[in-house]
Amino acid sequence: MKEYPQIELSQWTKVGEGFNGQAYVSDAHPGVMLKLVTGDLGSAPKVEQEFYAAQTAFETGLPTPKMIEIVRNGKDHGYLCHIIEGKKSFARLCADAPDRIPEYASMMAEYGKVLHNTPITPNEYVIPMKTLLKKAVQTSVIVTDEQRERLSALVDAMPETENCLHGDFQPGNIILAGGQYYWIDLGWLSQGYYMMDLAHLYKMMVEDSFIPQVQDLTHMTQQQMVDFWNAFAVAYTGTKDVEALNRELRPYAVLDLVRTSYLHHMDNPEILAFFKARITQDLS
Repeated sequence: MKEYPQIELSQWTKVGEGFNGQAYVSDAHPGVMLKLVTGDLGSAPKVEQEFYAAQTAFETGLPTPKMIEIVRNGKDHGYLCHIIEGKKSFARLCADAPDRIPEYASMMAEYGKVLHNTPITPNEYVIPMKTLLKKAVQTSVIVTDEQRERLSALVDAMPETENCLHGDFQPGNIILAGGQYYWIDLGWLSQGYYMMDLAHLYKMMVEDSFIPQVQDLTHMTQQQMVDFWNAFAVAYTGTKDVEALNRELRPYAVLDLVRTSYLHHMDNPEILAFFKARITQDLS
């Protein structure tokens, strides 16, 4: 395994903290941000995945901060990237001005369609979604054989496309600064059918909106999250029947859940039971 440069954390000031790491800045490194990832996600392979996927996104021409270098602090790894000054995520913008949720949701729909119409070339770190889903479905321990067969057929029926998928498509992963938007946290960047990104957003903003940890992640209440999704769905698809779209997305939301459990191995019995119940509900 490659040995990455050790950083002196005492030279850096923490300016933010997220689900899986912390953000730092340093006067000695103007214009640069350090993202340090901790725990299991702070292993070198996990950080390499996020770093090189984001680098691919930048080289493809997507609006995203430029990656600089992978570093480490003991066993934890992270990376240096160009900092975006004065940024706020769409999730934070919505929390700060709930009356503007429809506006920000419509903006994310507009920028999402640009993303989903941008071709990308797969590589070691950007795996086609169909390839990933086939592996996830076939090895999943949270689906029955009947569900596996149905999900495999859904994957096979997906249109072939060369376009980008964010992979973790949600309002915390798009930021606004100086009138410019940027995509961040691109470790799950992929190539494939746009409905998978929509299903990820739907699952988070509607199906998981009652979970306190998800509300904390989005900085929104349950109703605000649902309102965001409804406005996004109309702006992205032009639908007049959001519930019909929701029904269409539920099988894809199951695929997204299976993919998540594949990428982040889980053995907590309560979480696995919750996943299985959700799968049964959405495929009924």
